[in-house]
Amino acid sequence: MKRPIFGAALFAAIFGLTASFAGDAHSFSWPAKEWDKAKSIFTFSQNRKDRFCQSLVLRGVQTASATDKGKIIAVITEKQGDGDWFESPLGNALIISHDDSLISVYGNLTPQSAAALSLKTCLEDEEALGQTGMSSWSESEEGGELEFQIADAGSKTFINPIILMPRNLKPPKIELDGISIENQFGRAYNLAALRSAPAGVYKIYKKRQADVNVYKSELYVNGAEIEKISKETLKCQDGRLALAGKELYTSQEFYPAGDREFLGHILLPHGSDTVTLVASDIFDSASTLNFTVSGY
Repeated sequence: MKRPIFGAALFAAIFGLTASFAGDAHSFSWPAKEWDKAKSIFTFSQNRKDRFCQSLVLRGVQTASATDKGKIIAVITEKQGDGDWFESPLGNALIISHDDSLISVYGNLTPQSAAALSLKTCLEDEEALGQTGMSSWSESEEGGELEFQIADAGSKTFINPIILMPRNLKPPKIELDGISIENQFGRAYNLAALRSAPAGVYKIYKKRQADVNVYKSELYVNGAEIEKISKETLKCQDGRLALAGKELYTSQEFYPAGDREFLGHILLPHGSDTVTLVASDIFDSASTLNFTVSGY
């Protein structure tokens, strides 16, 4: 029978393996045959309790299922952990390694399901894992939420599960509202009303949308790409999760206080400048805005 794993030992169980993420070389099934697609919440890298969500959280799930055949490497039966890596949000959970060394994780299972899984060593594709419960950071008082994650042990990253699974969901349209820029001194400007600003480096933000996640942001000045951020993976930076753009951004930088969401940096030169923002979902459906600002 497998021994339950906690905290740092759990981190070692996940990332002590050898793995190499090769883009979309591997495909997974969805971790449940049925769920409430209209009410599924928290997509990968969204703000969740002031940190990046490394899961897909599916609502209305009664029975979880394995997304591919693999070997059980850990069964978590108690909330305990350290840092951002597989701590209490998972509740009772199962961790499976696959032929290509990618790791899949299934959280918020019932204690009975976790206990039954601890007696097994291997699972087949789409094999039932058991019932969902109330052991994770569930946002629903009714239960039925499944926490699902995919990790790359070799690079110590979490992978956006949707890029490896059938894309049969239609996300809401991204709205580019409340666009603001902020200089190095923390002074913010409403970009829609801005006609001129000192030349220099600025952060660009949009107003957050509930349950809508920008998968890719691209920023251009006078047609030249300045920064692109794609939410394919979350990396580990000093024990915390970070998104990669021109640099690594923490959740505090990406989702500062208030209702803002970071899109990237621009360098505003002297003269009349056209600033272009492109925000896309995972299906490459994009929203675009252009602004003209004079740098002085």
